[in-house]
Amino acid sequence: KNTQKTTKAMKLVSSAKLRRTQQLSEQAKSYAHKINDVLSEIAARVSKVQDEENVSRAFVQNDTPKTIDIVFVTADKGLCGGFNMTTIKKVRSLITEYADKGTTVRLRAAGRKGIDYFNFQGQELIQQIAGMTSAPTYEKASDFIGEVFEDFTNGTTDKVIMVYNGFLNMLTQELKVKELL
Repeated sequence: KNTQKTTKAMKLVSSAKLRRTQQLSEQAKSYAHKINDVLSEIAARVSKVQDEENVSRAFVQNDTPKTIDIVFVTADKGLCGGFNMTTIKKVRSLITEYADKGTTVRLRAAGRKGIDYFNFQGQELIQQIAGMTSAPTYEKASDFIGEVFEDFTNGTTDKVIMVYNGFLNMLTQELKVKELL
């Protein structure tokens, strides 16, 4: 009886957490879509008014990058192996794809599971942050992505790709690969 009561209490707590997380995800999704639309419009307008001498690297397509940064997000904890391995497999395929072209690939990781995997494989991570994926804050995210942007603007890297799992519903996540810069 006590075990059943404990199990039921745990189910209630986890379902409440899941509902809360789903609500936050939906709110963040609409915000992200709107920001993406605004940035796309700004990029389109800026590219129309730029001349040859005043071209920003962020608005020019680079088809032959010498160095790329792959930023990927995995979970910090939990028993969601498929969730993390889908991301890790995609990162590995991108590493192979760009290495075959002679491009230098640098990795930046958010999430303990991805960090542990690539450290175990002996792959160098130039930037890593654990503990952010379960409780993200603007400050942590800003610091993390600020270093990425700084490397892009000073010419250390030519392209930035982000790999992460997007939330579709409680049973399904969708792997997303986006070229940021």
